[in-house]
Amino acid sequence: MKDFEDLVQQVRQQIVDSVELEESEVKQLSNEDDLLASPLFLDSVDLLQVYSDCQRKFNVVFNNADYDGTHTVSNISKRIVAAKTKGVLGNNNAAFYSSNGDRYSRHEFEQYITTLIAAIGQVKINRHEPVRVRDTDPVKMMLMAVALVFSGCKPLLSAQPEGDNALGFDELMSTHATAPSETLSSNLYAQLERVQNNAVIGFETSGSTGVPVQIEKSLVSMLHEVDELTTLFDFKALDLVDAYVSPVHMYGFIWSFLLPLKLDIAVVYQSNTLSRPAPSGYEAIMAVSVPALWQSISGGLSDRYHYVVNSGGKFGQQRDTQFASLNANRKTQLQGIDVLGSTETGAIAYRMMGLDDIQTYRLLPTVKLMPNGEEHIIYSDFLPYGIESAPLDDKIEVLPNNQIRHLGRKDNVFKFKGKRYSLKAIEEKLSQLFAGHALRVYFIEQENNVRGGELIAFVEKVAAQFETTEEIRALFQDLPIPKIEFIDELPTNAMGKVTLQGLQEKVRNARV
Repeated sequence: MKDFEDLVQQVRQQIVDSVELEESEVKQLSNEDDLLASPLFLDSVDLLQVYSDCQRKFNVVFNNADYDGTHTVSNISKRIVAAKTKGVLGNNNAAFYSSNGDRYSRHEFEQYITTLIAAIGQVKINRHEPVRVRDTDPVKMMLMAVALVFSGCKPLLSAQPEGDNALGFDELMSTHATAPSETLSSNLYAQLERVQNNAVIGFETSGSTGVPVQIEKSLVSMLHEVDELTTLFDFKALDLVDAYVSPVHMYGFIWSFLLPLKLDIAVVYQSNTLSRPAPSGYEAIMAVSVPALWQSISGGLSDRYHYVVNSGGKFGQQRDTQFASLNANRKTQLQGIDVLGSTETGAIAYRMMGLDDIQTYRLLPTVKLMPNGEEHIIYSDFLPYGIESAPLDDKIEVLPNNQIRHLGRKDNVFKFKGKRYSLKAIEEKLSQLFAGHALRVYFIEQENNVRGGELIAFVEKVAAQFETTEEIRALFQDLPIPKIEFIDELPTNAMGKVTLQGLQEKVRNARV
């Protein structure tokens, strides 16, 4: 009983630390008070932070069911005890740790694939079209993807899993599965390497305009990318990949699925809403993440972590400085790899975080860039299926020693709330609203803005009221609606150009 009382006090203290409360505030809280209600009135983000920190502090894993019911100090303490009773997440020969807490050994994973292959053979699907994978659980998603490839189908991975010609793990296992008579004849990665060159996996991405597009990548090209990465970097000592990106994205598919398979190491798939501590028993970990999650994960990068990989957006100077500071206080150096690339191109180049200039990248050895007027053509084994070269949708400056300076997207693409949009698309909608009026649209990146930055438009029009009506929402549909500033004219600089700085200054002067 005393042990439980001690645990309760530790949980109370963790709430203070997680939410940065005053001790006096928590004194008013009874152990049976709902944390979302009086007297604390925590919001859902604060609550998730409390749960995440408790997992790290007490080295336990909460499953989805642990978040049901009332969130009290007493209940959280009981959930910690229950999680410890079930066993601390540790090295128990699991190769795949799913985001919901389930674990799969390599043998179990391969058995499931054999079972799914037999089940897929019994269902009616259009095998000439992509087969949408219904699963959002990353391990089940990978099981389905591999089984479909081995069945001669083309899996389609998407954040929107519902659609035509779709299959899911649970439905196959519940209605068509039979016990496998045999497992795979050799290790899974070797089996994938032997798949015919025309094996393709589809990825549904938001594309440059926010409208979903399907991009087909050959399995061979992605395996080549893994081979290049393992040749370029010394990953031999690693024993775990801690994945904060889903394999539904090509970046996640390569780094959090194919790479661990090749290295024959375990992988933990983190939840979108709540990260868990890395399993005990692993001492050489690689974190695979995106810039938006840096603040969330950086505090947990202990000396057990040897690498952290970033892609999917600009890491930025502020984060790079934080990374360098983090390394300065570590016993062992953390290697940071910032990968430049996209679903369309695969990996193009990389830079070492905290060491290299934030805009300067080194081309991967097999990637070649050729000038073509004002743009560059990329030649790479990692391009979409059937494509040998393509125009690069980035503004770059070619430097000596196989380096490039990345100057941004040439098509004015910006990332807002995690999705990519085109400034041109926003401008076209505004031109319909303000026909005959000159205008400019900008996206101002802000590292501390959860949306990624501020979308703002300047319209040359006598000051007017702008309200987001249902008609305007219908016009923009899925596009974000910018903040609009009305000005009497678009100012130009000495070179006759309209600049963001000039527009902002004119707005400020008008308000004085």
